[in-house]
Amino acid sequence: MSTVFTLQEVMDRQGLGPDARAFCASLLRQGEVLAVTLSYLPGTILWLVTTASQARIMRETQPNAVILTLREAADLATSVGAATPTSLWQVAVGFSAPAPLSPEDDDPEQIDDLGDDPWD
Repeated sequence: MSTVFTLQEVMDRQGLGPDARAFCASLLRQGEVLAVTLSYLPGTILWLVTTASQARIMRETQPNAVILTLREAADLATSVGAATPTSLWQVAVGFSAPAPLSPEDDDPEQIDDLGDDPWD
């Protein structure tokens, strides 16, 4: 199951030192920050931020983190034909949704109709 946390919740639950707390507080002064754990990508946290400045700061300090701004998420949604999210919470809900059924799950006979090598 995917879970969404605000950065404030993360700060309250984790034993962060003064420097980490100050860093998080500076991010929150710029806008909302959400952390999304994704059930379909165990061990991955998707960070959703409001501004490009927040993303830049986070990417500089955590180069391996997965971080999307609201604008980037809106562009992604638009590119796949989904409704454009207007809030980080809408983005978080979208990423938290279960993956759609694959054709194999939906119709087991469909995969048999492809023949021996579906890539030919």
